[in-house]
Amino acid sequence: MRYAAVVFDWNDLRLFLQVARAGSTLAAARALGVNQTTVARRIATLEHGLGLALFERGPRGYELTADGAGLLLQAEAVEAATLRLEAEAGRRARDLAGSIRVTATHPIMRHLIGPLIGSYRRINPEVTFEILTAARHLSLEDGEADVAFRSAKALTGDTLVATRLPDITATLYCSDAYRERHGAPGSPAEIAGHPVLVYAGTPGMERFAAWLLALSSPARIAGSANTPEDMVGTLLSGMGVSVLPCFLGDATPGLGRCFEPPPDLDRAWWAVASHEAYGRPRVRSFMAFAAEHIRLEGAGVRRPGRDNGRQSMPATASSDRR
Repeated sequence: MRYAAVVFDWNDLRLFLQVARAGSTLAAARALGVNQTTVARRIATLEHGLGLALFERGPRGYELTADGAGLLLQAEAVEAATLRLEAEAGRRARDLAGSIRVTATHPIMRHLIGPLIGSYRRINPEVTFEILTAARHLSLEDGEADVAFRSAKALTGDTLVATRLPDITATLYCSDAYRERHGAPGSPAEIAGHPVLVYAGTPGMERFAAWLLALSSPARIAGSANTPEDMVGTLLSGMGVSVLPCFLGDATPGLGRCFEPPPDLDRAWWAVASHEAYGRPRVRSFMAFAAEHIRLEGAGVRRPGRDNGRQSMPATASSDRR
């Protein structure tokens, strides 16, 4: 013999418990702030759905039947589990609320992380952000920031929690005006025929200058800049060609790629937090969102290899304390 599945509303079960405890639909209705007729109707609906008579109606009110008494302990267990679930949901909601202090270099914050934060807050409006683009590197261990977005080949030092993000791509750029007057290199091998602009005294940018000079020569240096933002202005002057991160170069009107990003200019980057900060649900949630939503093309990033993922790793060398 096959039996139909029993389906009932938790609110009806809640009414059953209140009537069983109060002894009447009137007392239950007063305790719950609802209409007595509604209580009686919902009890009848529950009995019909279960196929059982739960109460005997009489002058003394509602008294549990044997079946009702047999289900009372199970109903109380459901009530206790429901209350625990509600309490846990409330705790998690409170933990997700609050502030996150995020640090990154100015161009990464402006072009990559700022829009990401806006998207995150549209679905998590209870979280606020403190944006920190300090000239010096901020210490996660000392609590100067909760989450740092760091560009580095490897992270070394005291142990932090790091999530590998898609690699930042870079390539050679020139201005539209320069391209019209002189043409543009179509490959790295053609850079030697053009004046180059290099980075001077810029941590993290030395590799771009070395890459350019390996394909050109010091005699071809037409100028220098000490930040990527300054390099944008220098390139727009039409003085020559230089390397920019694609998220910055692609977003600048008047500049264009000379050729597609060569893999040897890719730069690994990470979302990093201290273990203390990572213990907060809102920080874990935001870092997971960042890893999921930074995409391949529009952001000027390239997906990393199989080593992508959250890691506990050394992450506080001088080049990484951002």
